[in-house]
Amino acid sequence: MRRQTFWLLMAATVALSVLAFQIFARQNAQTKKQETQALEWHTFDKGYERALKEKKLLVIDFYTDWCHWCKVMDRETYGNKTVIDYARQNAILAKVNAETDEKYKFKEASYSGRELSMMFGVRGFPTTSFMNEKGELLTSVSGYIPAERFLVILKYFAGNWYDKMSFDEFQKNQQAKSKG
Repeated sequence: MRRQTFWLLMAATVALSVLAFQIFARQNAQTKKQETQALEWHTFDKGYERALKEKKLLVIDFYTDWCHWCKVMDRETYGNKTVIDYARQNAILAKVNAETDEKYKFKEASYSGRELSMMFGVRGFPTTSFMNEKGELLTSVSGYIPAERFLVILKYFAGNWYDKMSFDEFQKNQQAKSKG
């Protein structure tokens, strides 16, 4: 009887070990998949330099560590697969903690995250700023932006549509395309 109990315990231990390994392997694969699908974020100065060099739109996420909606936007907007796919091809992204004293080079001077947020007119969090390929501020949008709306804004600025039509016209055209 003891021998049977021993072998049953051994079989159960082996089965649980195999199951635990499979769960771990699956979670590890999902984590790696999420990491490869994530956006590449830069510090402000590195993102600015890269956007000028590659002649791309610069998207700046001004955030704070305590901001609930900043975290929601990270997860739901910047974590959205469609946003990720489009942004990877058409924009450079930078994050700025608006409460940091860390210095960033911008137009031959150094500014802290606090100073940059004031320069860009940040009044609430999150705030997303868009700069063209020449390093000129196009606009800043305060508050949480859902993924679908963010994608339309991103396409408007990345495609230089702001030179050709108003955002409202562009948005109507995008809606008509998605219906047709």
